[in-house]
Amino acid sequence: MITKKYFTIAGILAPILWFSLVIILGLLEPGYSHMTKMMSILGGVENIRGSIFNFGISFTGLLIILFSIGLHKSVNKGKDSKIGLILLIFGGIGLILSGMFFPCDLNCNNAIVEKNFTGLMHIFTAFIAGICLAISPFFIFARLRKDHQWKNYSKFTLLIGIIANIPGIILWIMVFTSTVTESIGGLIQRLGIVFIFIWIEIISLKMLKLNMKKKMGEK
Repeated sequence: MITKKYFTIAGILAPILWFSLVIILGLLEPGYSHMTKMMSILGGVENIRGSIFNFGISFTGLLIILFSIGLHKSVNKGKDSKIGLILLIFGGIGLILSGMFFPCDLNCNNAIVEKNFTGLMHIFTAFIAGICLAISPFFIFARLRKDHQWKNYSKFTLLIGIIANIPGIILWIMVFTSTVTESIGGLIQRLGIVFIFIWIEIISLKMLKLNMKKKMGEK
């Protein structure tokens, strides 16, 4: 049986794994720019690094799913609205599908140029992952404010939800106004998810603190 400790560890590891994959594999790829290149391109590299990225992103998705279950158990004793946590789960599933089942090929040609089934599904599942993760804090905020142990984290969660959605709004404005995005496309994509992972890390550390406090109280 998986205990709350493992759900908490999953939440702590997810951001660390994501940052490691993007930063380290990006540095190892010649000519790769975090400012201009989308992260999915790292999964289309034709060597073991591409496979590592895709597997790592999928595993990150699994960790987020476990984290969401742990958070559900930690807030209001598993009661109240589950919408935000379900969105986190869908976000994790989106990462698993986009990384493991519908990865980009070299330079993401299957999504950008050829637009075949795998490439289009990669765009769709990655979009689902991004949007679900980005809007989940708005629903989780409402649940946290009802729990005295989490109330101090509710405004922080709401703030993260607002900040995490600004890059996506900017990106869609650029798309609809035909503004050139190549020079900052990679940066905008990262800003859309980096705050969510920071939030996951901080919330997971709070879960760990509560678990330790509970254990000390039982002794």
